[in-house]
Amino acid sequence: MIWNFLIVFIFLNGIFCQGQDLEFCDINKIQPDPEKLQIPAVDLNSQYQAVLERNALGVTEEIKEYYDGKNNIGIAITTDASLKTSAYAYFSLNELLLVMNKKCVTYKLNESYSLTPFFLVTDQQGNEHIVSPLTVALRNLTFIYTGSSSSIRGIPVNEWQTCAYSSKEKRTYKITVSFSNPKKWSPAEISANFPSVPVQTKIESLGQDGSYKSEVLSVFKYKSRLDLTLEDYFVPSGVYCPGRINLKSLPTMPKSFTFSNQLSETIVEVLDKAGKIDYLREDYDYNYKLFRFDYDKANQAFSEIHDFTTGLNYIINRKTGECKIDILKAGQVDSQLNGTNVEIRDPSAFFDFDGADFQYVGERRQDGINTDVWIGRKTINGLESILEWYFMAESWNKTDLSQKYVPTPIKFITYTTAKLQNATGVLKVTNNIFNFRETELNLFEYDIRSCVTDLEKQSFLFSVSVGYTDVIRSNLRRFQEAVVLAIQKIARVVLLRITVPQVAFYSDFVIVTFDLYERSKIYGNVLVPMDDLILRDAVENLKDFFKFENLEISFIDDLEKNVTVVIFSNSLNDHVDSEGYVTFQIEKVDKGFSSTSVFVITLIVIAVGALFGLYLIQLHSLNKINLPFLKLFY
Repeated sequence: MIWNFLIVFIFLNGIFCQGQDLEFCDINKIQPDPEKLQIPAVDLNSQYQAVLERNALGVTEEIKEYYDGKNNIGIAITTDASLKTSAYAYFSLNELLLVMNKKCVTYKLNESYSLTPFFLVTDQQGNEHIVSPLTVALRNLTFIYTGSSSSIRGIPVNEWQTCAYSSKEKRTYKITVSFSNPKKWSPAEISANFPSVPVQTKIESLGQDGSYKSEVLSVFKYKSRLDLTLEDYFVPSGVYCPGRINLKSLPTMPKSFTFSNQLSETIVEVLDKAGKIDYLREDYDYNYKLFRFDYDKANQAFSEIHDFTTGLNYIINRKTGECKIDILKAGQVDSQLNGTNVEIRDPSAFFDFDGADFQYVGERRQDGINTDVWIGRKTINGLESILEWYFMAESWNKTDLSQKYVPTPIKFITYTTAKLQNATGVLKVTNNIFNFRETELNLFEYDIRSCVTDLEKQSFLFSVSVGYTDVIRSNLRRFQEAVVLAIQKIARVVLLRITVPQVAFYSDFVIVTFDLYERSKIYGNVLVPMDDLILRDAVENLKDFFKFENLEISFIDDLEKNVTVVIFSNSLNDHVDSEGYVTFQIEKVDKGFSSTSVFVITLIVIAVGALFGLYLIQLHSLNKINLPFLKLFY
């Protein structure tokens, strides 16, 4: 794409110069029309679009031009010999992007005007501004109105003409500019501010060597507005432009979050009508080194729980309850290799921010949502990949308008070269992200009891004063998780060995129970955790602590206030399941007989009475005693 016929306008002289061929064109011999109409002018700050067709030297070029003087941006899509080139001229950034076959090259605009149909001018205030190829000639030359007798493509036109000379090209130019005649013809789309639209510019030239050239720039579909969406102002999706100016950093991601993901894969331009789609739910917690995702496979529902503290992957069939334990491997969305050890990826690496040469594209409308878009390039599994991140724009609100803005991913796309049997395509993987939110630790999502049925466990119980009933009931999950974290610290075990506490509320006390499992028989490729004692030692740690100290369970309630629930010393008890009976051993923690003590005594009395009754029935059945009232039942 070479714009010689326009570039030359900048160097033209509209007055007589030595070497100019006055027989070919002499401005003093142009016959002016008595009406002396002024040539229409496009305001620098206007917006318009048009299809331009340039015919010269036996070649036709088609240019779709979008001129945005308001935002100082010009976009031109040129088709020449079946090759399509898109030029994006950002005058405020002094940046030009040329895109051909999804490859992009970045230039400094002030050094590359020959690659675009646009030019830079300085207005009366001294500000640099974009100028259109339709009007650049009009700004440098004096035109004479020659009348309205001609028609072009059946359109009555008003015409203006001028002569000029290029000392650089050593050519004399005759330039005829034609605009529609508003008195005789109306365009398909009428603009009150611009009733006369450009129709054609004809440029004839004669060189000193006698060579004649003729170029015609025809203008079609002129509109004094832009049919551009927000996305059209930027290069197409998947096109990365090395060397661009980055205007905005990628968001800082929270350390724990959850979201639903519609994952689709297809081979672009090879198998566009084929692909696959999966639905996932993902939970990530960097602080506790945990990741879980739910998916379907072979009509079965599965959950995988990745515990990076032990290096184990628990694969649970949610339909049958069966569980398989594997060693965690690197190279997954949540895992990476550090030396020989597998570790959890940090939040930025989870979304592939790490190692990416990224740049801010701008704001686009995606699925009806205003989004900030970044594009980057990085190597993934040895292959160069293009990545695109779409985050909800700060101008967009969630359903709850009182919520503060947090980085919320909407879509994440990767493009990677894929070699097929008979072709090479681009694998496009699209993550459509829904219901993304920052979360706290949710132990209910990391339940591995069905995976450790072969391990020994110890059950525990403690009681809490009735005075804490309301605060526990209204913040039950936070209380349960705070209990687990406190027990983990005292027992010195990994988190998943402790089950989610069960809480029972009574009129004058609260009972809390939980199980502690034996240490795993194996570890993955991780550093063996120092705080993961065998069950016996962990139990002793708990018992020793409760002999002398109260346990303070602290958490933040739903009102964002710090809350502390005190578990008294000597209140921890172990209880075992045996033949359907549960024996509670709850110590007295107050003076006199507390409600807890009364409850325990009642249970003991009932149990003893039941056992004595069973003993009498056994004697009666052996005819060693005679109990007449039992004859009603035997």
